[in-house]
Parts: sequence; structure tokens; C-alpha cells
Amino acid sequence: MRTVLFVLTLLVWTCFSSPAAEPLQAGPALTRTPPDQEGPFYPVVRQHDEDNDLVNVAGRPQPAAGNILHLTGRVRTLDGEPVAGAVVEIWQTDPHGRYNDERDGSPGPRDPNFQYQGKATTGEDGSYSFLTLVPGGYLPRPPHIHFKVFVGNTVRLTSQIYFRNHPQAGETARFRTDELLTVDLQSVQPGEFKAVFDIVL
Repeated sequence: MRTVLFVLTLLVWTCFSSPAAEPLQAGPALTRTPPDQEGPFYPVVRQHDEDNDLVNVAGRPQPAAGNILHLTGRVRTLDGEPVAGAVVEIWQTDPHGRYNDERDGSPGPRDPNFQYQGKATTGEDGSYSFLTLVPGGYLPRPPHIHFKVFVGNTVRLTSQIYFRNHPQAGETARFRTDELLTVDLQSVQPGEFKAVFDIVL
């Protein structure tokens, strides 16, 4: 009987004197998307059509000429939470490396069927998408797409997207790009590509 009482006493003491279990640790935080220069051609003259389809401009009879790019991604916090309702704004060159901006003195015509700039609002899961063209490079810059992220009326990030395997990527090797801002162009079919770029605020 004494042995049974001793065992019961030991079990009760162990239960109440043991330290509490350590709380589960959250997974590692994501890496914040680094900022990059805004550049000299942020749109100051707003277009009538500023949606997320830069290939088909409202009122134009035909789509823009060039290699199609499906650009998608998600906007998240450092903890991985989706940022819903954020506005992602992009602006870029056409396939010939020209901006539709009077401050850009590059020779050559602009494509009236290309939108050059657009906006997308993130969904509940933080996702965004654009239908655009693969941009062309211009010396001394490698091909890139500029972007800003607005949360409410606040600009949370200004940066750029670069393309690791763009045919012109090696022409400006002296211009170093951040790997966190660099994505691969993935072929969908001839003349059509996709790229995924996630943004962490």
C-alpha cells in the first residue's frame, strides 16, 4: 500500500512541478523586398487606361506588338500574411527599350497599342497579375520593370524587377542587380512568357 501511495505522490508532484512546455516558434520571417531607384520616367502624365492589361489598350483596334509576359505574384508581410487591397503600379519600356515619356529622348516611334503603365489591386490572398510585354533594355540599363506598392495612400515600396535570362541581360554586366529582384522568364509558347515575382513589405 505504501508503495502505491508513493508512486501516486510522485506522479502528482511530477505533473505540477514540471516546467511548462515551450510555445511553438513561428517559422522564419520572410526577407523584405529591397528598394531600388524610381528612375527618371515615373509617369507624371496619367493615361486614360491604367488597368493591369497593358497589351490591349481601350479604344485601340489591335494588341501591342512584342513578346507577351504574364507577370504574377503575391504581396505579403514579413510574417507571410497576405496584403489584400494593395495597389501594385508598374511602368516600363516597350520591346525596343523606349518609354512613352517625352523626357525619354530615345529615337524611334512608340507603340500606340501598348499601355506602358498599369495598376493591379491585390486579392484577399495578396495576389496580383499583369498582362504586359517583355521589356527591352537600353544602355546602360538591363531590361527591367519599375514598380510601386501602395497600401492605402502610402507608398510602401519603390523598386524594379529584372530578368535573369533575358537575351539582353548580359549586355550591361557592369550594372549589378539584386538577386532578390531578379526572376526567370519562363516560356509558355513561342512569343509568350511568364514570370513570378513575390513582394514582401
